[in-house]
Amino acid sequence: MGEFARLPSGPLILASASKTRQALLGAAGIDFQCAPVSVDEATIRGSCAADDVDPLDVAVMLAEIKGKAACERTPPAPGQLLLAADQILSLDGVMFGKPATRDQAFGQLQRLQGQTHQLMTAAVIFRDGVRIWHHVETSTLQMRAMRDPDITAYLDVIGEAAFWGPGSYQLEGAGIHLFSRIDGGHTDILGLPMLQILAFLRGHGLTITPPGTAVPE
Repeated sequence: MGEFARLPSGPLILASASKTRQALLGAAGIDFQCAPVSVDEATIRGSCAADDVDPLDVAVMLAEIKGKAACERTPPAPGQLLLAADQILSLDGVMFGKPATRDQAFGQLQRLQGQTHQLMTAAVIFRDGVRIWHHVETSTLQMRAMRDPDITAYLDVIGEAAFWGPGSYQLEGAGIHLFSRIDGGHTDILGLPMLQILAFLRGHGLTITPPGTAVPE
């Protein structure tokens, strides 16, 4: 279907290399460009855990750090909007980030199996280098009990997708088999609170525009 939802200020900048987030924006027809950045999320999470910072605040903090880094690395045009996001998984007060290895993914799933955890998804939007909006959604997910061979089989199925998000699950695919109950928005869990983002963007001129039609000023 292509890009049909456009902003008068130009393409939305996505400060992420996440294939899932790109797919969410693409499915909504958003005209966007990627400006991925790399930050030391593990160190920041560790420091915040030591200071007993609420995981929800950590999610917002990491999203903002990514947004600021993207604004500095590849400054958007004047007025152009930049979106950054982050997710923190919390189980009994312990924060989980994206696993870096298969062993880490296996360990996360071992900890999560048979338990109920929270997933905080934060999104921030910058304009002219300043954060002008943020939103956080918290989802509650109950993972079914699994044996180690079940976890191994699951990781064999999803391959590198295990490293795309905290908890190593891909709810839009094979990851749906991991859960017995889910309370939360589908896109929130995938990585972007799309309903809230779209509501904000409409307030800043986002319009559905057929291909070949000029964007209204």
